[in-house]
Amino acid sequence: MRARPASAAARAPVLVALALSAARCATAPLPGPPPGSTARAPYDSAPAFKGDIAITLDLRAARSILALLSKDRFDPVEAKLLEVLPPVKLAIRDSNRPPETFERDLAAAFDEQTRIAMFDFRKIRDDRSRWDALLSALGTREQEITRQAANRAASLMPADRPVSVTTSIALTFGLPGRADHIVVLGEGAERLTVIDLARALSEEEASAQAEQIEHLTRLFAADAYQRAWTAYRAESPAWQKHDPGLRQLEPLLREVAEAGPVALYSVDQNFFPLSLWLKDRMKASIDELNRVAEHLVATEGDLDQRVSLAAEVRRPDFIARVAAPAGSFLADGIIQNLGIEAYRTALAEGPRAFFEAYDKAAQQKGKQLIPLSKVIRDTLAGTGAAPKPS
Repeated sequence: MRARPASAAARAPVLVALALSAARCATAPLPGPPPGSTARAPYDSAPAFKGDIAITLDLRAARSILALLSKDRFDPVEAKLLEVLPPVKLAIRDSNRPPETFERDLAAAFDEQTRIAMFDFRKIRDDRSRWDALLSALGTREQEITRQAANRAASLMPADRPVSVTTSIALTFGLPGRADHIVVLGEGAERLTVIDLARALSEEEASAQAEQIEHLTRLFAADAYQRAWTAYRAESPAWQKHDPGLRQLEPLLREVAEAGPVALYSVDQNFFPLSLWLKDRMKASIDELNRVAEHLVATEGDLDQRVSLAAEVRRPDFIARVAAPAGSFLADGIIQNLGIEAYRTALAEGPRAFFEAYDKAAQQKGKQLIPLSKVIRDTLAGTGAAPKPS
């Protein structure tokens, strides 16, 4: 999903949220699922996690908007009533437009001659029978879908530190701008993810309903995992401590190790193992990671440049473009070659262990994984040059 936090208050906890989805948008579209791929996706492994991950799904806004769009003529009274629904209220607030703009754009869905200002409901009305069928299926299977998504989120969590999180997701239509979801802090400072159903499924438009639901299940799982993974790291000494041995590479390795596990969820299950089906993309992502690492090490004697680069690797656009995709390939390399338990153990032990596990997997004969650069391996081994005094 192409995320856009709706408020400054919500921005900090969601910089890494659904990172691979953003990375996917920055690259060319994936080809169709490869024929004959039978490997199980990592997120379909049996969970070992001892905590509790719950997902709540709110369909009211999507259903109410669709009900209005299914009428023969626009109903201004019903349009006004929609504005009390939290996802609609948040979408209007995020648009920086008055409620009247929302109402006029709803009316424009019934009149092709009227220009749409912000909220595009016309396409939804044109295809309302398909959306009605999908929402009906989601409602019927809601418990099954949220349970599967929660299990998928739990499957890649380390087992050593239980955390309990609830992820609230609301479906709607017509978010402003180009984002397919916004993450906000609602009443009581609780985090709410609002998903524009049409945009979230824009790449699945021609797919069967079962495939669209499968896609949504992964998106729900990604959001739930991101929330649980953030909570886990906040309580983990291995993730909270500073690792001076990583030197100037610490911010880069930390961002990759944080974003990569989340990133796995936006990859279709047919593309695992990634080193087989997405080898060219894997090489490009890890080559870029290695290049950035070498650049960071090269700034060793220049404090200003080193600080600037360290800040750059923490930026959301860098996480989406480099850290998330590279981290997903490292994560899957560990899982496919060392096993899911070794992966969970590496996550529990922190950023250094994550990279050490991948380096171990990459050195196995015949595995054909893209190697880490010498500067990363030397830093992990403690054989790199010591930083010079600044």
